[in-house]
Amino acid sequence: MENPRDATSSPASRAAFGQRLRQLRGRAGLTQTAAAAGAGLNRSFYAGVEAGRHSISVDRLPSLAQTLGVEVYQLFNND
Repeated sequence: MENPRDATSSPASRAAFGQRLRQLRGRAGLTQTAAAAGAGLNRSFYAGVEAGRHSISVDRLPSLAQTLGVEVYQLFNND
């Protein structure tokens, strides 16, 4: 039986996505407050997404990508 906590599990996926957001936010030169505001999110919730504690709705991805200056697919790809 497959381990439910492998690299494709929700907690691991949230952590990887959060790390990618931190990377992109750093490249964009934004604070968490600025990134959250640009995406229409509460700063504390956004911080939780970066920390891997929360997941974000797919409805928010376009505004988040725009705020970070990337295309939506780049939120998921390390370049």
